[in-house]
Amino acid sequence: MSKRNRERRTGEGGVETTNGSPGGMTWLPIGLAVVALGLGFVAWTDVKNVKDDTTKRLVDIDTKLMALQTQVANAAKAKPAAQQGPDPNKVYTVKTEGSPARGNPTAPIVIAEFSDYQ
Repeated sequence: MSKRNRERRTGEGGVETTNGSPGGMTWLPIGLAVVALGLGFVAWTDVKNVKDDTTKRLVDIDTKLMALQTQVANAAKAKPAAQQGPDPNKVYTVKTEGSPARGNPTAPIVIAEFSDYQ
């Protein structure tokens, strides 16, 4: 490098400059730091809002769950509904005389099947 080029690069004071700012400090790192801090603050506020919203939803779910548990407990304490249809504990007598049958007609257990062939 020639003396002339060195003088042009160092300027008249003899101190080398970078991009026109003394000491080599530029605005770019400072700007990036400010932008990073701003984005960090935005992200922090968004996370805080999500946390608050989630907490509110969980409280709402807990309230609804407690109401359902109360309803179930009250329904369990209430008198059970009367059973509809035939009594499963009663023994019914079915007349099978004259019907087609298979097996011993004097068997102690008789299974009677009613079906509709349409």
